[in-house]
Order: sequence, then structure tokens, then C-alpha cells
Amino acid sequence: MPVPGLNHLGATAIQVVLEGKPVIILAAYLSPSRPLIGADLAACFGGGLPVLVGADLNDKQMDWNSRLSTRRGKHLRDYADENSYMNVEPDSPTTILYNPSATPDVFNIVITKNLSFPVYLTSLSALSSDHLPVLIDTACPPSFNHPPDRPDFRRTDWANFQTHFEDLIPFDLELHNGMAIDTCVENFSGAVLKALAASSPKQCPRDDPRPPRLTASRGR
Repeated sequence: MPVPGLNHLGATAIQVVLEGKPVIILAAYLSPSRPLIGADLAACFGGGLPVLVGADLNDKQMDWNSRLSTRRGKHLRDYADENSYMNVEPDSPTTILYNPSATPDVFNIVITKNLSFPVYLTSLSALSSDHLPVLIDTACPPSFNHPPDRPDFRRTDWANFQTHFEDLIPFDLELHNGMAIDTCVENFSGAVLKALAASSPKQCPRDDPRPPRLTASRGR
């Protein structure tokens, strides 16, 4: 879902349930040419729910393992301290810049508010981007004991699936803006699930929980 009230910061949010409670997770980016303002931070953290923000705000702060502190980094640290937010940083650089003379540094951090569990970050040496992937481990136990039943796709009637799918998908799509694209993707995903539900067994057959019967024969 979009984050309302942003001026310079770009952010996308999803709502998940962790430990039985709703949590907002945001991915945020701020261009080096844009100012970091308190109103944008308040828009990200002011919804009343626990928040976890994975951010590249193009700032540096020695408190989160950067080589030096910038004015923007100091502003973010002070704002977090004043509003009881927590900065979480990895132990190693998150960037390996294309310029070979540039020194790797920490740009990508996590900011949390009112989380009831710890968060750990690990910078991974993978992919070809100048920004390395950062693994976010919430150390949050799963809220279920057994996974839900899944359809047995080996017994899916794919001819029936195709018929249902064609009936559910319109072919006169007009994708003129982002909202239309989002609606199309949502309808497409829903059509796949409905066609599968109509063409697959409800659940995988489970093994008989009863123990096997043992028989014995008498020797002569």
C-alpha cells in the first residue's frame, strides 16, 4: 500500500502479522538531491502500529558503522532519539561502489518503532548491484504450528483450469497508469487461485494415521 503524506521520501509499505499482531514493513529511499525532513519520517512512523523500515536514505552516521557522519545522518539520529525509534545497522559495509577508488560504506539501515522482538542485519556479498543485499532477521517465532493444507497439483485437471481461467480473464485490458496495472495484477492473481480451486483437490491426501496391523502365522 502507498504511504500517504510523503514529500521527498519514496516508500512502499505492506502490513503483516507477526506474533499475532499487525506490523508495518516499509522499503524507503531518499535521493541524494532531496532533503530529509521530519514530516516524511512522521508519515512513515505515525500510523500507530509497530513499524520496521528498511531504508537507503543516502546518509552516513558513525553510530551505525559508517566511516563518517553527515549532516543528514546526524538529523536522522537525533530525530530517532527524540521519538524513541531504534536504528539497526549491519556489522559490515552495504555498498561496494562501481568506482574502484571509492571506499565501501554503510548506507542501508533499518529503523524500528515499538517492535517486541529483536532485529539483526547481515550484509551479503551477492548480486551485481553497488548496493549489497541486506538480510533482515526478525528472530520472530512463527505464529502457526502446522502449515495449511495445499492442493495436490499432481491431480489438477488442467483442461478444466484453462477453461475457468479463460472465463475469468478479460482480454480488452487497457493499462494507462499504475493503478490500472495494479488492478490487472490483482485480478490476474485472483483468477489463478480461483481456477486452481475449481480444478484441484482440496488438499493433499494424508497418510493413514493408524499404525499398521501386524499379523503372525503359526508354524507347524
